[in-house]
Amino acid sequence: MSQVDIEDLFLEGAKLITLRRFDEALECFEKVLALDPNHIKALEARAVIYLQKDQLDLAEKDLERALSLEPENPRLYFRLGQIYYKKKDLDKALELFTRAIDLEPVYPAAYMARSQILREKGLEEAADLELDKAVQVQRELAKARKVVDF
Repeated sequence: MSQVDIEDLFLEGAKLITLRRFDEALECFEKVLALDPNHIKALEARAVIYLQKDQLDLAEKDLERALSLEPENPRLYFRLGQIYYKKKDLDKALELFTRAIDLEPVYPAAYMARSQILREKGLEEAADLELDKAVQVQRELAKARKVVDF
């Protein structure tokens, strides 16, 4: 199977995720990973499905593998943070969301996730600051898109 076919299979799985047809999407990603065990996007996507299904250990395993291949990918740290958040390990989740932001300072979802954790820890002021940062970053992204799109 060619690289193009693998990408088509991946895109089919991604489409199925958006339709919330997780079992079918999982089959697509299994096929992609059988053909290319180092397909980082497929590892991340499969982890997202495992996260949806509360199979946190499987999700963590896929993300750890993806991070071993691409250690500077902020999305992978963000996803791993989501797992630790679900496991109620707020300190580890906070550390991972912070790592995602260190790698990608314009990452609104990571700021929002940090805000949520700080709020749960009772740090309202810090949580509000994180929320403000998320809004500010979102504005910057919107402005940048306007410039590109005219």
